[in-house]
Amino acid sequence: MYQTVQPPLKFLPPRLTPWVVRLAQAGLPFWLRWAKGIPRVEVDGGERLAQLYQQFEAGKIRLLVAFRHPTLDDPPCLMYLFSHLLPQAARQQGIRLRQRPHVLFVYDRGLPLWLGFIGRWGLPRLGGIPILRGRLDRAGLKSSREQFVSGQYPLAVAPEGTINGMSGLLNPLEPGVAQMSFWAVEDLHKAGRSEEVLILPVGLRYSYLRDPSPALDRLLRRMEADCKLPATRSAHLGKGFLMARLLRLAEHLIQVMERFYERFYAPALPPAARVNLKEGEGLLARLQSLSDLALRVAEQHFGLQPQGDLIERRHRIEQAGWAWIYREDIPDIAALSALEKGLANRVASEASFHLWHMRLVETLMVFAVRPLPEQPGLEELAETALRLWNLLIWIKGKNAVGVAPPRLGPRLARFSIGDPLSVSERWPAYQANRRQAVQALTQDLQAEMERLLQGIPRSPAAMAVG
Repeated sequence: MYQTVQPPLKFLPPRLTPWVVRLAQAGLPFWLRWAKGIPRVEVDGGERLAQLYQQFEAGKIRLLVAFRHPTLDDPPCLMYLFSHLLPQAARQQGIRLRQRPHVLFVYDRGLPLWLGFIGRWGLPRLGGIPILRGRLDRAGLKSSREQFVSGQYPLAVAPEGTINGMSGLLNPLEPGVAQMSFWAVEDLHKAGRSEEVLILPVGLRYSYLRDPSPALDRLLRRMEADCKLPATRSAHLGKGFLMARLLRLAEHLIQVMERFYERFYAPALPPAARVNLKEGEGLLARLQSLSDLALRVAEQHFGLQPQGDLIERRHRIEQAGWAWIYREDIPDIAALSALEKGLANRVASEASFHLWHMRLVETLMVFAVRPLPEQPGLEELAETALRLWNLLIWIKGKNAVGVAPPRLGPRLARFSIGDPLSVSERWPAYQANRRQAVQALTQDLQAEMERLLQGIPRSPAAMAVG
């Protein structure tokens, strides 16, 4: 699609509006059930969350909720956790809350681009704080810091660098949550306040409430038809049969993409930047090489050097592309001459085309980080198939964010409340060595969130939507 030059992405300060919050909370059960296919949300450890929220309301703690964020469905589920499940857990514990709980949240400043007018209007009124990834966003950091220290509600932040679509796979955590928490301790000390700063890890996993095999079979047939692969049929849709088709489809997609990049892009790269794509290597190695090559193509266009891991490189490419599309150096686009606007549109369009490579890697990355287990569950097979569908959508030239993913059946979203990490107790270590303290806290948070992903049992007090 031809992209035209746009004014810069504006910082939209949070404008918490009570009636908007109440309306959203009331409509959540119906929206989750009918729009997202999630008729049940459950929580393990809801009593711990209720106790912490009571302490927050009493002014004893400041609370940052570090939540698992594998899909775009997670934020409304998190909102449901606070507005519906938390009050129920509090009543069971005999805890009286002063008002209906809510949670403020940090979101990517580019999100309203996909959500349109409703997102631009609604996110700030729900308490959302926009922030730019991959660069220093002073306005976003300042607002997040203020809300964390003095906001009416706890602050929720997803510490992963990006969504991966896989409930059982946690991305490496970014240090922003740890750094923001230490800043909060510093601000409280300066203000002479005694609240303890806590980070609460919150896990989230999805599972299907009925066998997704028939719907998964139909999705695989659609993708096989897109790739002109011979159809394979069986009267028994076992995991082995479905997995063999998934692997065949993945192998085909990788082969096609390798040949595409080798023919049209690799020759234009400097010799030192070229990547050998060898079909004889293992699937994981080939995926990593393909991801590296695709990012190098985009980096070459934007004049970037490959630095950091795949996630860091993706963020830098995204910010470089946005800088060429959303022009902060042009005060008034309407004041440009037709010649200048035509050239600016050309730059924006080329930036958009090269961001395509970055978006492709965003989808490939989950496979490049961890191969499919030898004995995957149906949920893992279904999530992997949906990631392949996402990849095909991008390759076919559609916006995967704006296209609703196929429904493979009703899902259960299950939260697990972890053990809170005290940031205040680590303040002396932070004063002694800031970098080391931030790194240690990030590692501890990663370990706790990994623990939450390991076989969380269903709670007898689990609660259903509605």
